[in-house]
Amino acid sequence: GSPVELGCEAEGHPAPLLSWFRGGTVLREEPVSTALRLVLPHVQPDDAGTYSCVAENRHGRHNRSLQLSVA
Repeated sequence: GSPVELGCEAEGHPAPLLSWFRGGTVLREEPVSTALRLVLPHVQPDDAGTYSCVAENRHGRHNRSLQLSVA
């Protein structure tokens, strides 16, 4: 039931589109940004899983993933 905040930062020229995914579902995205937060206000066991942040511009795409475990 506690809140969790996931942060993602990326730099690029042009500025990237930042997106948070869980599986194939987009949870949040922000065009032309250097930082994007994903706030899960009341984490439950169903929220456990792999979350990925993707930064993309015309020069390429980069991503990082994390595994969220809920006890």
